[in-house]
Amino acid sequence: MSKLADRTTVYLDPVVKQFLQHKAIAEGGSVSEIINDHFADMLEDLEDIQEIKDARSEPRQSFDSLMSDLGLNYNDLRD
Repeated sequence: MSKLADRTTVYLDPVVKQFLQHKAIAEGGSVSEIINDHFADMLEDLEDIQEIKDARSEPRQSFDSLMSDLGLNYNDLRD
């Protein structure tokens, strides 16, 4: 099994690289921090999307059915 390198070279479009450098200066951070933060956010978004996809297969219940199961009616909500 091969060992992962501690460093990786990534080639960026010059415009993207310049944008990231300016953003890093403005935020007082580094280009690596910006990229790492954005990838972490993207991975969280992917997890959220997967949870939404998984929830689609769960049984659905209408609002009226839920109200009935709880023994409530619309007038109970107004009080």
